[in-house]
Amino acid sequence: MDDVVILRTPIGDRILDPGTTSEPTLLQAIDELPDNIARVDAFLWLARWVDASSVQAALVRLLEREDDATSLAEMIDGLESLAAIPPTLAQPIWDALRPRFEARSEHSWMRCHALRGGLLVVQNSPSLIRRLQAYILDVDAQDDGAYLRHVAKVAGVILRRYPDDDFRAVLHTLAGVEASADEAALELGLDQLRQSLVAQTQTGVSLALASAREWFERSLTSSENRPDARLYEICASVLIATQATGLDGALDRRLPELRRWAFEFSAYAAASHCATSWLSGIPQERFHWLSMASKLATLGRSFTKDIWLHANLVIEEELLAIFFVGERIFGRSDASGMNLLARNAIVTALRRRSFYVEAIDQWLVENGDSTLAPSVRQVRDAVRQTVVDGIHRHPFDEAAEVRIADLLRKSGVDAATAAMTAAQIEVAVDRNQPVAPVWQRMMDDLSECADIDRCPAKALLETMCTLMLRFLEFRASVGTATDPSSEYVFRRGSNLPVEHDLHLDFLKFLSSTDTPSIQAEARDTGGGRSDIAIAFRGLKTIVEVKKDDNVPDNKTLAQRYAGQATGYLTTGVRFGFLLVLDLTDRAGHQPHISEQISVERKKPTGSDVEYHVITARIQGKRKTPHQLR
Repeated sequence: MDDVVILRTPIGDRILDPGTTSEPTLLQAIDELPDNIARVDAFLWLARWVDASSVQAALVRLLEREDDATSLAEMIDGLESLAAIPPTLAQPIWDALRPRFEARSEHSWMRCHALRGGLLVVQNSPSLIRRLQAYILDVDAQDDGAYLRHVAKVAGVILRRYPDDDFRAVLHTLAGVEASADEAALELGLDQLRQSLVAQTQTGVSLALASAREWFERSLTSSENRPDARLYEICASVLIATQATGLDGALDRRLPELRRWAFEFSAYAAASHCATSWLSGIPQERFHWLSMASKLATLGRSFTKDIWLHANLVIEEELLAIFFVGERIFGRSDASGMNLLARNAIVTALRRRSFYVEAIDQWLVENGDSTLAPSVRQVRDAVRQTVVDGIHRHPFDEAAEVRIADLLRKSGVDAATAAMTAAQIEVAVDRNQPVAPVWQRMMDDLSECADIDRCPAKALLETMCTLMLRFLEFRASVGTATDPSSEYVFRRGSNLPVEHDLHLDFLKFLSSTDTPSIQAEARDTGGGRSDIAIAFRGLKTIVEVKKDDNVPDNKTLAQRYAGQATGYLTTGVRFGFLLVLDLTDRAGHQPHISEQISVERKKPTGSDVEYHVITARIQGKRKTPHQLR
């Protein structure tokens, strides 16, 4: 490049060392460059002396005056190739590029590359990062479509570094704009994948993965050619299948599809970025998810074999990689969600055949001094521990599931229904365990309920208590990125939610679960109209929904509203449910689930009958955890 770039002083001498040349001399030299090609060559050459203040001024001048989008892109590429951008240069470049990407009069490609440059220079400056975040949050959905598509990508890159619900809301908005829909949907899918990576429960993992796959499918339907979205959709599907059915031969059939779309995307992908760029994390992230899905599929094939002909390879290359997936594939110590998914699948698969554990034991005998031995021993011990736990917890293995189905058939249930119900029990156990202690406390408080010993009434009461707890757990845990309809509990200010918001939310939840027959706004109930009527084998109870902005505790709620709830229950069971939208401002916090639900008693005036009213409240005016102080 030295032979190409010729910068001269005012007297015609060639500039050989711009680092020692004065700023006025350099600025005059670049002002005399004949065209954009010469300006690009000069920019890339001058960047070698990027620490010199005079050179920094020249680089900024070149960026300010470049009016060709392709040339600006090459200059930004040159910046990205630097080992580091000096702090003294970051602010001037930001000031030079910001007017370029903010101005709608500029060509969309010029704005896109200027925004990419802005993303590049803010990376090591917290104050500049905040400025870029503020700009993204204020982007107008009516802006140029091609530019909005690039904004969606930049928003996704920032979201990866700084998870934030406001940025998710921006991407939700851009997902509704035709030109940017596919890019925004892809970024939202990736965000959900990351949430599945760090989820703390199996339910959290499954919800995040299902949401991720849905966003990838939306990206595909919004674009004619998104091999990246297809690849991620397949990866999410493999993870969902692993969680649902374990490591089996069906996963192996996804390998050709994974390889095909990985190859398709390698041709589609843009050029790689330098290691210091936030954009460099995108191909790394893709490789991590592809690697996990591929290894799961390969391991699924190994678990279809009666014996492992190459046991060392299976144990060292496949088993350990998945069992320690957080550290070995994602390089993270906080990947609790994927560790949970992977280890549960591996332990379940290892217990299917005693040979698998025997192969691990034999490996340990032969390789006891290996550096891998502690890890292999941890896998073996995890399997043994589940066997010990199973003695006390009666795990639902395949044999137990068969026995349950047989019992149901003997009770008069048809074979298909019996098999379906038995298959659901293990999932129900996993979902119920987090709230089981609260449920048991409620059952203790209901021990004196007049209907607790009546078989259908007891089943109705216990089922509705379970569903009420599940709803509280769901609404306490799931944010707007996974379930946009949850936004009403985060609404603050003047536009507060109303009782109807909670009413519809709970009805939607009930309709998606194994709920007894439900009817909204049921008339002729105690001479009035109940919010939600629940019927089971001829018995009926109700759920009364209310809103209150001054809630000290559940006992107070029962004193205010239990009379209306019991008014609908004068001819049937002596228990009902009160569900309240709590708009008490608790500075954005929500109480623990054990504080949100209780069993209250009510004896109506003039009656000797005592009713039990299960009282629950959904906290409104919430803030996301990162906003709490």
